[in-house]
Amino acid sequence: MINDFQEEIEYRKLALKKDIKKSGGNCARILLALVLSTYGLVFIMTFSIKFIGPMIGFNAVTNLKENIILGLSSDAYNFFAGYFTCIVGDLIAILIAIKTIKVKFRQEIFSKNKSNKMFVLLGATSCIGVGMISSMVYMIYSTIFKILGLNIPQPDFSFPKQNTFLILFLIYVCLVGPILEEIIFRGFILRSMQKYGNLTAMIVSSILFSMFHLNLVQFINPILMGIVLAFIAIKSKSIIPSMIAHIFNNTITFATTGISLLKMPILEYTFGTLYFLVGVAALLLFISKYKSEFLEIVKEDTRILKTHQKVRYSFSGAWSRAYIVFYIIFIVITMAATNLAK
Repeated sequence: MINDFQEEIEYRKLALKKDIKKSGGNCARILLALVLSTYGLVFIMTFSIKFIGPMIGFNAVTNLKENIILGLSSDAYNFFAGYFTCIVGDLIAILIAIKTIKVKFRQEIFSKNKSNKMFVLLGATSCIGVGMISSMVYMIYSTIFKILGLNIPQPDFSFPKQNTFLILFLIYVCLVGPILEEIIFRGFILRSMQKYGNLTAMIVSSILFSMFHLNLVQFINPILMGIVLAFIAIKSKSIIPSMIAHIFNNTITFATTGISLLKMPILEYTFGTLYFLVGVAALLLFISKYKSEFLEIVKEDTRILKTHQKVRYSFSGAWSRAYIVFYIIFIVITMAATNLAK
């Protein structure tokens, strides 16, 4: 009798490992498709301009002093080779997710919000506090890198100078980007992993959210922010509140950057002080008010597999390993390129 029970447990454990491995692999495949399609489109665009452009009379000259890249203004090139290709990559990833992940798009992802307005408001504004914590952690490990003589590559978050591309840039980073990312990460990925437990789903989706950014500057922030956004989505039973929080986070972050460019010390100091006070207050209030609900939500069945085992098996499949290898190679190459060029 005892042997039969042990065999049943081992069978269930093996079946669960296999299922988690498959689900994690599907999530990683979505991100691989996203990144490969994004960079593939950049290559196609660059090749077309450089080699086909002259055949049709387009002058694909590059003059960095005049901010010209392949015959386009740097703002135009950065948009088409950056944000536009990211949008296309996100859409391709969503289409693949619809085909490979068994999550009902309308019923499970865009279901009706079950949380109140106060929860959404506090969740959104608490992202400011989470961002400040992330910045402090980044300062610590970036300082360690500097002591070792290494510089971390900095993503280009500079505002375009041309009004048209400035508007398009802001629309992407403050609206379109957050919406598409929430559909992918708190929609398909989080929902597909929830059957193994909310905590497992939070951790896996947040790690993948961090790896999606492909840089060490945005390493800690997406993990911490991903956990907050996942909690908001799970409690609300909808990704609409997490979309609102994500949109608010990106908008307030770039508003802070925009104010610093105005070179108005009084305005910058006033805004910075309010930003700090509101961020800290909102985060503390959010934790105080919803801590017990968070702890209740992250409880999961660990009788067959512990949470750390579920997370580990989520990244054990071929697709997951391929994405991890790609991520490591990409980080190493960009680090090497940055530090060898200095």
